[in-house]
Amino acid sequence: MTGFSNKITRIVVSLYLSLFALSSVHPGVFAQQASLRVSVKDQTGKPLAAAKIDVLRNGIIVNTAITNDKGEAEIIKLAVGAYDITASKEQFEPLTESSIELKSSTPLIIEFVLPPKASLTESLTVQAGSGNAIEKTSSTPAELQRTTVKELPNRPATVTDTLPLLPGVVRSPQGEIKISGSGENRSALIVNSADVTDPATGQFGLTVPVDSVETISVFKTPYLAQYGRFSAGVVSVETRRGGDKWNFELNDPLPEFRIFSGQLRGIREASPRIVFNGPLIANKLYLSEGLEYDLQKRPVRTLAFPVNETKQESFNSFTQLDYLFSPTHTLTGTLHVAPRRMAFANLDFFNPQPVTPNFNSRDYTGTLIDRLTLGTSLLESAVAVKQATGDVYGQGSDEMTLTPIVNRGNYYSQQNRNSSRIEWLETFSLAPFKAFGDHNLRFGSSIARTNNDGEFRARPVNIVDAQDRLLRRIEFVGGSPYDRTDLETSFFAQDHWVLHPQFSVDFGVRFERQGITETMRVAPRIGLAWTPFKNQQTVLRGGFGLFYDRVPLNVYAFDKYPEQRVTTFDGDGNIVAVQQFANITDRVEKTLKPFIFGKDKVGNFAPYSSTWSGEVEHPLTDSLRIRANYLQSNSQGVITLIPKVVQERDAFVLSGNGRTRYRQLELTTRYTFTQGQAFFSYVRSHSEGDINEFTNYLGNFPFPVMRPNFFTRLSSDLPNRFLAWGSVKLPSKIRISPIIEYRNGFPYSSFDAAQNYVGTPNAERYPNFFSADARVSKDFRLNKEYSIRLAVSGFNLTNHFNPTSVHPNIAEPQYKLFFGNYKRRFRLDFDFLF
Repeated sequence: MTGFSNKITRIVVSLYLSLFALSSVHPGVFAQQASLRVSVKDQTGKPLAAAKIDVLRNGIIVNTAITNDKGEAEIIKLAVGAYDITASKEQFEPLTESSIELKSSTPLIIEFVLPPKASLTESLTVQAGSGNAIEKTSSTPAELQRTTVKELPNRPATVTDTLPLLPGVVRSPQGEIKISGSGENRSALIVNSADVTDPATGQFGLTVPVDSVETISVFKTPYLAQYGRFSAGVVSVETRRGGDKWNFELNDPLPEFRIFSGQLRGIREASPRIVFNGPLIANKLYLSEGLEYDLQKRPVRTLAFPVNETKQESFNSFTQLDYLFSPTHTLTGTLHVAPRRMAFANLDFFNPQPVTPNFNSRDYTGTLIDRLTLGTSLLESAVAVKQATGDVYGQGSDEMTLTPIVNRGNYYSQQNRNSSRIEWLETFSLAPFKAFGDHNLRFGSSIARTNNDGEFRARPVNIVDAQDRLLRRIEFVGGSPYDRTDLETSFFAQDHWVLHPQFSVDFGVRFERQGITETMRVAPRIGLAWTPFKNQQTVLRGGFGLFYDRVPLNVYAFDKYPEQRVTTFDGDGNIVAVQQFANITDRVEKTLKPFIFGKDKVGNFAPYSSTWSGEVEHPLTDSLRIRANYLQSNSQGVITLIPKVVQERDAFVLSGNGRTRYRQLELTTRYTFTQGQAFFSYVRSHSEGDINEFTNYLGNFPFPVMRPNFFTRLSSDLPNRFLAWGSVKLPSKIRISPIIEYRNGFPYSSFDAAQNYVGTPNAERYPNFFSADARVSKDFRLNKEYSIRLAVSGFNLTNHFNPTSVHPNIAEPQYKLFFGNYKRRFRLDFDFLF
């Protein structure tokens, strides 16, 4: 498969480079007569009729059009050249697209989303965007729009459900989001500028309903100093506000039923979602509400009905209130409530229902954001409060037994955890000014108090061979409740400096201090953007920066965990050795690193990554753009948990000396056309590092066996991944939305009967994965105000063999046998639109 993967890589890279070279050398290949199509909507996604479209050239209006009932207007017979396009309508802020190049007979499509008067947009200008790419930041995110992802066959319900649609982001077999090869605890999740990750674990948890989201942006190289507390990526979410008219949606009101052997066997899934928004006080107070109830009974193909289902029940509510004091002063309040219950978590063939844990969590987040325009400067003040709880417990009190074939007993550990964060943020965007170019300065600070208290308890674990002979017994000794508090502070300053219409620089520095680690970290960053050609179509970007992880508070609860007493047997019942492993938190030795300042103390961790990237972006036509990006990131100070001997004593050592390396070549294409849009991406990547990260034992579902550490490929390493998705409108109000994915299989490790590694971990791989899914929907109008949308979705339409499990233990007869394929299936759903 390696030769095949390399061949695919060469073909895809050659195709992109050939297209880029052809368009750069012969731009006239695509040039024909000019025309323009404009679509205008409000912030709820409804078309705006009777909106005025002005086409200006050199400041003079050369053409005007009015949008129809669909919010669309077409302007033809325009001379080739650069234009400014303005959309305006009474009671809405006008928006302008500047320096738009019209040079093709294929209509250029522009979409405007007009905010109400005195909108809450953070921009100091009403321009929707600039045709001059240099005026934009050097840090380009991958973006998802709510209106686009809602039509896809997987019907994403929350923010995390949408993220695997982006290049460089995958969901692991355990369900965790991986960005640039790293887990959630090394990435930041911010909603309306507020940090919403769990202070104890750094995990994302149950995120905001997608119906409440306006835009999702994922930065893998954010060279803007305003972003901190991460070393892998940033997920930034902007939520939607209420509009001037009430809007109501009811999505997926009917459950999906389970049919087994031709008979109805109850409900398999139910996920009704209600969205409503509008003005409580006209032109003053706006409400936006997204409510979701989710019941999922997901079958595991490797087990027999009816003991093959993992169950999850959750309620997800996001409320937003926006009050407009004046056109220059607004106040936004949000409340996110997300309780969740999971039964039989991580169910599979090797861990049947009695062996799996249950998980209950409750997540509450509230924010208050004040935005005040001072002349042409902007002051933003925010207060955010988060409360999260997590309870993990088994199905009973039996001891857990690990075997080479199927595990027995009940899950061994029980956790009760409460964590909280209260944070105050201030950001000041200075009015633009000129000094050897144009400057946009921004300053900000934050202070956050976090807390984590709880307790970890555990019962004995037995390890037996295929003949059921005891090989090892793990007992847990001691342990006590923990209570950890931290104070985090940060400050940043950054400047977007346009030295020349074809060249700009982003540079800044961020200072962070985490009290519990007693370290201060300095993060300098710089990014460049350059358009080397006069037409300013091709954009070159690059940058370098230092990025620091926040250390989750669970790390500092480790010394309160019970110690492990491990008794080893020879297979005949005779004791070979007894070891008791102390829980030791190490210190990081002082180095000559000029950007980390801390005391020589236990737990003085400061994990960081040094990252650089280069990118080229170019439009092949007015509707087709390509982007090529190379990213390289080296992480040091990664926190690991390793069994070793310390001063002649066996110990599990929590150390801050781990390393990871990540390399990624990303090629993306976006194609927009009259009836839809399509996204294509190819990622060639390699991820390696120390595999004993602390999250394996200090997370929600720890594994009891502590194995030696290796520097090898990580479990999220995917050398090749091709992803295509989009949405196309067909006649008769029919829409088709496909998703196609091809990638290498995830790595896995082999073990012996004693649960030790055999060979190098993650040396083997699952078979290559291929899936083609699609959703076809049609809207039926009941009357002027009400519509219904019927849809049918198909999954794995080619019936490709995509196994979910493998027998990894050399002591069982079916070693290396893959199984657990999800075959082709279909789902029917419908939505009410009001």
